[in-house]
Amino acid sequence: MAMDEFWILRNRAQSSTLLALMIVFYTNMLDSILLTAVVPIIPDYLLDIDQKEYNLSFHQNSSRLRSVHPGVNVTQTSTQKVFSRLSVSALNEDSKVGWLLASKAIVQLIVNPFIGPLSNRVGYPSVLWSGSLIIFLASLMFASAETYIPLFIARAVHGLGSAASVVAGMSIVAEKYPDDRQRSRAMGVAMGGAATGVLVGYPFGGVMYTFVGKVAPFLIIAVLFIIDMGLQWFILEISMKNTLPRKTTPLHVLLRDPYILVVSGCIMLTTLAMSVLEPTVPLWILENMHAERWQLGLVFLPDSIGYLVGTNFFGVAARSVGRWMSSMGSMIFVALCLVCLPFATDLTQLILPHFGIGLGIGVTDAALMPLLALLVDTRHDSFYGSVYSIAQLAVCLAYFIGPSVAGQIVKIIGFPWLIRATAVLNFVYCPLCLFLRKVPACDEEMVILKEQTVDGNYTKEKMEVDSFSYNRLCEED
Repeated sequence: MAMDEFWILRNRAQSSTLLALMIVFYTNMLDSILLTAVVPIIPDYLLDIDQKEYNLSFHQNSSRLRSVHPGVNVTQTSTQKVFSRLSVSALNEDSKVGWLLASKAIVQLIVNPFIGPLSNRVGYPSVLWSGSLIIFLASLMFASAETYIPLFIARAVHGLGSAASVVAGMSIVAEKYPDDRQRSRAMGVAMGGAATGVLVGYPFGGVMYTFVGKVAPFLIIAVLFIIDMGLQWFILEISMKNTLPRKTTPLHVLLRDPYILVVSGCIMLTTLAMSVLEPTVPLWILENMHAERWQLGLVFLPDSIGYLVGTNFFGVAARSVGRWMSSMGSMIFVALCLVCLPFATDLTQLILPHFGIGLGIGVTDAALMPLLALLVDTRHDSFYGSVYSIAQLAVCLAYFIGPSVAGQIVKIIGFPWLIRATAVLNFVYCPLCLFLRKVPACDEEMVILKEQTVDGNYTKEKMEVDSFSYNRLCEED
């Protein structure tokens, strides 16, 4: 009897769109916590590794010199050499940290094109569960890694899991909420999960690393992912068996759609602002502001709050004002905040620019993520795995270019000019958002509307009503 009640409860849970949305929210939150928790940990941890190596080298050289020249005091000269090498290492750390952070994006760039077809084969829930399992394994790898290479591999494995979970999660929301207004609100909630994870991740990583150590935060994240996978099994219909593939628009066709390309470029350049800051700001602060370890995580707290506000409160507003206008204004706003950021001389002066950057990115995502689903519904086949793979390709491209290139550019032109160059890119691109002002639809929207009728019966009166509703929707957007 108890088992019967359990299965009845599970069936009710699987039919709930709200619970499915909450699962996507929770998974996105945990993914973002792991994504951001490493940012305040890795630079300082790698410097600690270098310092231990240099200290060992210092003692070995001192002992060797004393044995050869017993009467010579070598402590001062050796110490100066060690500090000189440490300063050189700190300069090179931008590159090491940048490539480590970029490894996740590199893997996602490679894997994302395959997530859409895989989702079509096994279903969104199965891909989401598999991605969560891989991120759980990445958390354990972060906890056990003690040198640069294992940390690099852990970050890359995280990219594999994140590619699956993010694309599948956003596709689940788009499928569960077919109405554009409800979808805008639901996607704002789903992206709010990522914002909450970012909000928690930076200070969580910094504080836990300072007071508890490197291992504890990653073990906590691993336990939370175990809970997440259990909830996914209970609420979502997970099956690893091949399902009947649905008709989908090929990825290369979506990549030729100019409107999808403009949206993806806007997402990439706003995300580039954050991807450039993550590997460079912590070391810039350590060099210029002499901040404490635990403060490194708090530096990105305003970004997280801004992103949370942007995704949760501007999704429906962006639809009402005009998604093209919201995205263009957000790009200009992000660029202005980037210009102001290098003028800061202490941590408190970083709060407003960081908040503005996070807010601008959040508003952009809240405006454009539902627009991608609408573009697929009206111009292509209603399958969301491929289009959100393209969106994630844009994000990953930003997180690949930012960390990998930023560390090299800092050495050449310095941190302030790197940030200003990123602002210029956003300024130059934002006029392209004007092309999103009125998005024409292909004839394929009639196919979509026909699929919504019962038994394929599609009357002339129904077609006229649906066409009117669609044209009205286009005018609103």
